[in-house]
Amino acid sequence: MKTMTTVIRGLALDVVVVETTQADATGILFYRAEIFTRNRGTGMQQLVRRTRIPGTGKELAKAVQQHGVRTLEAVIKAATPAFS
Repeated sequence: MKTMTTVIRGLALDVVVVETTQADATGILFYRAEIFTRNRGTGMQQLVRRTRIPGTGKELAKAVQQHGVRTLEAVIKAATPAFS
């Protein structure tokens, strides 16, 4: 298994993307990405999103680097069902 951690530093909090991949000669057998926010003052981490779609962690990390932490608000809003 190969684990890759990407840390995107911000002023008040950091975004941590942890991607775990298991592959063989035929392709990817297992993929999991977890996206955390980490408070810079306390070091406390909060899980924002977990996914098993290959490449999603890299795409989200790139979007956060380009557009900032507001990207995570859109991800959370899209993942949460709206109740009326």
